[in-house]
Amino acid sequence: MHCLVIDTTSKFLCIAVIKDDKILRQYNKVHERQHSVLLLSKIEKVLNSCSLSAVDIDCLAVDIGPGSFTGLRIGIATAKGLSLSWDKPIIGLCSLDLIAEGQSDSGDIICPVIDAKRQQVYSAIYTCRPNKVKRKGAYFLGPIDELLKKLKGKVVFCGDALFLYRDKIKAHKAIQPVLGQEQLWFPTAASFSKLCHGMFKKKDFKTASRIAPMYLYQNTCTVKKKSKTEKGK
Repeated sequence: MHCLVIDTTSKFLCIAVIKDDKILRQYNKVHERQHSVLLLSKIEKVLNSCSLSAVDIDCLAVDIGPGSFTGLRIGIATAKGLSLSWDKPIIGLCSLDLIAEGQSDSGDIICPVIDAKRQQVYSAIYTCRPNKVKRKGAYFLGPIDELLKKLKGKVVFCGDALFLYRDKIKAHKAIQPVLGQEQLWFPTAASFSKLCHGMFKKKDFKTASRIAPMYLYQNTCTVKKKSKTEKGK
């Protein structure tokens, strides 16, 4: 199984080619506000470095969020276009699942936190057993204080919201927080390789017409309606 990985949900542009559960090549660099400009050329470069072309790729994998609204659209639109052009299926993966997978050797409760703006975070709570990370309950969107009420004991935190809320997390009396390594606060090719392999074997695919972003906000985008006065201008 050869899978082309695309992740544009954070400040990192992450592209990789994985074979089964091994990473053949990856590109992972900070390119804020340049993902749309660089994505296709970097995909071509990664494929060429593996001496592979579209015919060698069995499927695509894309991060469907939550994350940067613009980044999500760029990554998913590119995956859809390549899926249609190459006639390949798509695997859609959640950012929170990917970040949690990066802490799979911790052996503890794992709680990724992604900045959702508006003084809120995207999150979920995971249990970790040997080589197995499992989500408990639903994905979460809300204030960090509401999330912390759900936790107790030793908890491994990871994710870019730690830049904003690490002091508040450390001060919470019901938990003994452990902060994961900063380089693992974002989805990585290694996490994709772990999750994609199992999904490929189960043929857990989406078509281009069915892959969609994960928006936890009910109304991610709102357009202000013009008033009657404005309409008459």
